Amino acid sequence: MQDNSDGLLLDTVNLMMRLFAVAASALAVVLPLQPAPPRSYAVAVQLETTAETSANVSMGDLDGDGDLDLVLAKGRHWPLVNRVLLNDGRGEFAASNLATEADRSYSTVLADLDGNQTLDLVVSNDRPDGKLVYFNDGQGRFTRGGTWGAPEWTTRNATVADLNGDGAVDIIAANRGGQSGFCLNDGAGGFATPCVMIAAASATSIIAADFDNDGAIDLAVPHRDGGQSQVFFNDGKAGFSRVREFGPKTSNARTGAAGDLNGDGWMDLIVGDERTGVQVYLNDKTGALRAGVTLGDPSLPTGAVHIADLNRDGHADAIIGYYKPGATPAVFFSDGSGTGFARVAFGDGEGAVYGIAIGDVNGDTYPDIATARSDAPNMLYLSGK
Repeated sequence: MQDNSDGLLLDTVNLMMRLFAVAASALAVVLPLQPAPPRSYAVAVQLETTAETSANVSMGDLDGDGDLDLVLAKGRHWPLVNRVLLNDGRGEFAASNLATEADRSYSTVLADLDGNQTLDLVVSNDRPDGKLVYFNDGQGRFTRGGTWGAPEWTTRNATVADLNGDGAVDIIAANRGGQSGFCLNDGAGGFATPCVMIAAASATSIIAADFDNDGAIDLAVPHRDGGQSQVFFNDGKAGFSRVREFGPKTSNARTGAAGDLNGDGWMDLIVGDERTGVQVYLNDKTGALRAGVTLGDPSLPTGAVHIADLNRDGHADAIIGYYKPGATPAVFFSDGSGTGFARVAFGDGEGAVYGIAIGDVNGDTYPDIATARSDAPNMLYLSGK
């Protein structure tokens, strides 16, 4: 009779390994991710030597070389020329002007607008300047394309998302003192007018995210000038008739960001409000946003909010910039609960931080922080232990 002991032993080992893998997987579901120690940002690099009026900063690989480059939106109410900064892979940059003409830019948003796998630019300008599109040749060189929106819009920040499910990113404009709206992409980076307005009053930031987990991108609109903030829910075809209020009846919110702050698979929201400070809103798993904790000193006026995992522990952290002189920006490292955060300040407190971008600029695998400032040079802060 043939001896099958070796085969039986192998089958037993394989079975035990499968059982161990199942048990480990189940244990990973049960046990939450443990918070990692906070990072520090003592190494600061000037992105420019001047202290011009900057409004925002964007980060992405513009020239296809595998490292992250920067675009600085400059001007706000006063015309300036936007700047492109190409990274050499070590966190040092070669700067050039985006265009020859100055304009009143609030944001320069990176996205592939024409479907050719390169990052193009959406420039949001305040009135009376036109709102512009720039196409990337793949080497980080930009050519002005068409326009979007209307020159008379008092546009502050723009954001991009595919609102109608056609695979092309659309442009959402936050207009202060008037209705906001969105412009649909024709698939080739063209944005026909008229754009579609939504029933939202004054806004300087609109946050695009799927708040009700139905696969369509919704729009959270914090009210800028004393009104009620709202979420406009997308029907999947860029219809936004279903609306839900959040936050206080009287809001003076400048900025916000979305992310899953408590790891439950639902998008939460952080809003920087001049009245109440920086407020965390947790999703109740129906799309309703419920007020949670306040981050930092509520008396400090917030210029920028960003959400990212800065210490690579799987938890979404909050980065906050202020526009009060002497107020240093800070990272609020999350413990994963959505209510527990450890504050780590960074920077010199000079100027006003109006924009934040996050990414690993120097290739050490930890995200760094770029800030756009007014009345102080724009800065890059490198992550360290």
